[in-house]
Amino acid sequence: MSIIQLIKKNYRKSRLKRWNRLYDQSHVTRVENGLKVLASQGRTLSPQDSKKAEEYAKTVLGSIDFAPWLKLYTAYRGEFLEGWIPDNYLGRVVCPAVNGNLRSLGQYKTLSKKILQTESLPDLAYFIKGSWITIAGNPSSKEEVRSICFDQYPYVFLKKDFSFQGNGVIKLDPTGFATFDFSNAGDFVIQAPIFQHPLLEEFSPGAVATLRITTVKPPGQLAKNRLCALRIGRKGMEYIYTKDCIRVPIWPEDGRLFPNATSADWTIMEKHPDTGAHFAGKSIPSFHQAVRLCENLHDRVPHFQLIGWDATIDTHGEVKLMEWNTDEPGIVFSEPTTGPHFKGLGWEELWKNATNLSR
Repeated sequence: MSIIQLIKKNYRKSRLKRWNRLYDQSHVTRVENGLKVLASQGRTLSPQDSKKAEEYAKTVLGSIDFAPWLKLYTAYRGEFLEGWIPDNYLGRVVCPAVNGNLRSLGQYKTLSKKILQTESLPDLAYFIKGSWITIAGNPSSKEEVRSICFDQYPYVFLKKDFSFQGNGVIKLDPTGFATFDFSNAGDFVIQAPIFQHPLLEEFSPGAVATLRITTVKPPGQLAKNRLCALRIGRKGMEYIYTKDCIRVPIWPEDGRLFPNATSADWTIMEKHPDTGAHFAGKSIPSFHQAVRLCENLHDRVPHFQLIGWDATIDTHGEVKLMEWNTDEPGIVFSEPTTGPHFKGLGWEELWKNATNLSR
């Protein structure tokens, strides 16, 4: 190797280390804060388990950088379990490897129905590059779209491309629609409102609860549900914001709710803080239909091995799909409770061929 080649190699390695350090920074902060909150609730990490997490991260996952999430999972669970996937390992290693260069596709809300070809998405119309488009793909007008929306519904939701975690979502009634400046909103989809099942309304009053179903489709195999969770809101919320919502893990085999929910800061609760509804002993209605829908849709897009589907159940027990995540589906509130969810997939080996992991 020439001196110039060596310099270039060392420069790339140094740049990669800086990128990884920046990527991990928010993860480390979240873990540190989470461990403090868990400790205040009596869930602490022993020195022995801390050492196990560090050793597993180094020897199995390729870097001690992945130990923090393993430590938090262990503190929550009360024991260390092999097979857990740390959140930063998922983002740094797994998702780039299994979903590749098309990872951002799910963020194009205006393309979801065209790609998935499902009536479960409540799309009503699109606004793309200054043009109104019907769901059939025909040119339209603001007045026609207004009629499509409000001849049927009291209000609708505008979702911008690249919106996520509740950001970039706007609720519009007829007056709001008439005065809204659509020309500065970018590309977006307008979706019909979903009126949720009474059980979900009990847990998420006012904001439609999100049933997250995470499916995995290994090469040459059918997609399978691996992880499920329910994201619910607080009183006064019109829609779910990830940073403020409550997470209830779900047993992926049968749709039973985990007896405890967790807030974004890792406060553990047995009942909804506003409604008093208990989580234990409850199951998601139409759960198997929802799983079947997501698995079937995943089989239509084998370009991705990992997809997070955001669905809900309406008042008639019908499954409604709100969006899909092909980038980096969240796992941290389910892995320590109902997980590990991804054992047997060989993901712990992916780091050995990763180009974005400094070793």
